[in-house]
Amino acid sequence: MKIELFDFSLPDKLIAQQPKDIRSNSRLLVYYKDKDLIVDSFTKNLVDFLDPSCHLVFNDSKVIPARIKIKRDEKNGELLITKIIDKNNIEAITDKAKKYKKGTKIILPDGTTAITTKEIDHIKRIFSIENDSFNNSISNFNSNFSIEYFEKYGEIPLPPYIKRNVTEENDKIRYQTVFCKEYGSIAAPTAGLHFDNYIFESLKIKNIDYNFITLNVGLGTFLQMRVENIEDHKIHSEDFFISDNEANKINDAIKKNKKIIPIGTTSLRTLESNFSNNQIVSGLSKSSLYIYPPYQFKVAKGLFTNFHTPKSTLIVLVAAMVGVEKILEIYKYAIEKEYRFFSYGDAMLII
Repeated sequence: MKIELFDFSLPDKLIAQQPKDIRSNSRLLVYYKDKDLIVDSFTKNLVDFLDPSCHLVFNDSKVIPARIKIKRDEKNGELLITKIIDKNNIEAITDKAKKYKKGTKIILPDGTTAITTKEIDHIKRIFSIENDSFNNSISNFNSNFSIEYFEKYGEIPLPPYIKRNVTEENDKIRYQTVFCKEYGSIAAPTAGLHFDNYIFESLKIKNIDYNFITLNVGLGTFLQMRVENIEDHKIHSEDFFISDNEANKINDAIKKNKKIIPIGTTSLRTLESNFSNNQIVSGLSKSSLYIYPPYQFKVAKGLFTNFHTPKSTLIVLVAAMVGVEKILEIYKYAIEKEYRFFSYGDAMLII
């Protein structure tokens, strides 16, 4: 299947540059699969489209301020650090890959010198650091991140389609979900950004159950496809964790034949990756599951998600749930109705 099938034209004015003042005030497009019906609403009204037969699953990973400013040949540059390999070596996405050939020296924000030691691909490099800048770290299941270093020198890594020169103070709050826990992601699980205490209280009042799992968002989620045919794309693996308690909640919902609705594509991929012998398995694992049409969903019966970028694994995933022609039809409708797209944009519920 050609990647060009998943391309669409989007006016710049519909690419959200700022979040809504109130999270749950974003617009919500609801698509009923069985009725082939679109309804326009707002995320604050989400519970109007759900009932106690639904069970929601959220991704509670927290975004690392992993974007750091550097100096290269006396010029300003930046890195998005994707992995701490060890105390002296880091993996990073560079701002202009051609400028970071092997042997290139850079100056990190604390004055430390680092050298490009390996060109992994067209955007990723490995840098060797002269001292132990990243040694004072805390451990999570993704890798050992020097959280103190990132909190002191790093910025929230907003995606490049948000055209601002600097990260604003508000982004430190609004590019995180209200329920995030431990640092681990280099991009937000953006579907969760729409949820606030108002929605969670509404879910409780209507007796709609939900629970939390963790997938640390990495390159597998947001890296653009560079293939002619979607079947040829290879997705990067991402770490996820499901506790015994959370796995039991999901399995109980499955046994009761509840409608499992992941909040975001990362939650969906985690569930689909970890379903074995008719149940969700607890523990730490990795997902490199790439979902594209045709795909038979084992767990997810619906999806709450944002509007995604053209020719991305994310729009391909949503197409696997509703069909290629239908997702393009829905997106055409959303553009005509001037829904806001991408990370800080509006949302869609497939049910």
